[in-house]
Amino acid sequence: MASNVENYFYHGFFVFLLITVVTCSIIATRLMRSSFNNRSIYLFNLFFYLGVIGFAWLWIQDLFNLAPSFRSGVVIYMISMTLLQLSIYNHDEPCRFNKIIIAHGAIFSVFAILTQNINQLALVEACYTLSVLPALIYYTTKRAVCEKNIGNTVLSMAQCILLLVPISQLSIITHEHNLATLYSLTVIAHATVFVMTGLGLITTLLVDEKKRYLELSLKDPLTGLYNRRGLQFIIEQQQLFSPNQTSSLYACVVDIDYFKQINDRYGHDGGDLVLEVFSDLMKHHLKKEDLCCRLGGEEFLLLFFAADISSARQFLDSLRKTIEASQIAFQKHRISVTASFGLTNWQVNDSFESLVNRADKAVYEAKNNGRNRVEINTQNQNKEPNRPNW
Repeated sequence: MASNVENYFYHGFFVFLLITVVTCSIIATRLMRSSFNNRSIYLFNLFFYLGVIGFAWLWIQDLFNLAPSFRSGVVIYMISMTLLQLSIYNHDEPCRFNKIIIAHGAIFSVFAILTQNINQLALVEACYTLSVLPALIYYTTKRAVCEKNIGNTVLSMAQCILLLVPISQLSIITHEHNLATLYSLTVIAHATVFVMTGLGLITTLLVDEKKRYLELSLKDPLTGLYNRRGLQFIIEQQQLFSPNQTSSLYACVVDIDYFKQINDRYGHDGGDLVLEVFSDLMKHHLKKEDLCCRLGGEEFLLLFFAADISSARQFLDSLRKTIEASQIAFQKHRISVTASFGLTNWQVNDSFESLVNRADKAVYEAKNNGRNRVEINTQNQNKEPNRPNW
């Protein structure tokens, strides 16, 4: 009776394990197929399919009292681990070591096929795991820290658990020679790691996708600069308007001169190219801590730090001359552009809106005074500026 109960429990555990693995695989593959589309995702899908095949084969062997084929299980494990490495390493950009990873897995698979007994097979699997996982753990942990993505943390934890398996296997082989313990430990650990890998992957993809959509909503698609909403978001994140930073903070509205004429003469393709090149010129001229956004149309906003108003003006005048000296190649034409600059400094009780409005007044003055110049407005006044004749 006790034996029957133990047998039912054993089979029930296998069924539960298989259902968990299959469910995790279906959710992961369906989600990835519907929401994502790249080579890394295809490799992840293959990893899950192969995992289901491997666990299903183990269960079939147990259900029909077949002689366990440990060799085939180890080979499937090595192939699936090769797929996992390729998918993780190629997630952000193509990896340079794909051929080495494939060759490494193939060599150990051949060793596994040629083994004579279970101890040798466990030794080959342990050596393969110990040669693969340290680098994989380092990569996923580094990505978890750099990207602040909890999904990569789960992936790293799963690999750490898997790293304990070969150590335990070697201990069992050396001291106990207990095949049942070795088998149970391997199956349970691999199933746990498989499910954790699926959860970690799904979380990683969802977090990355959320970040991507957030970035798209905060940046101008043409120039890659922050839009107005994005700039305000960054200001809040960096606490740019905190009292210890505002004393040396300057704002400048930059407006491309006669941009309508450029659009009329060269079409919207030419106008878009001018905006792109103009944005690149500003980005290369600014320091790392400076911020630049596209307010709309041909109007941009710079936020930067300077020792005083004279230094700020000198900095902008250098940018103005760089823009004036540049020529933009479009089809058979060379397009020359200039820009007007409206500079102001942070003042007590300023807000983002009041700072931008004051810089906006200064750029209107620059337009009215002949364009291609820097005008300064340090007066906190509310009257409307004289609008230039565009």
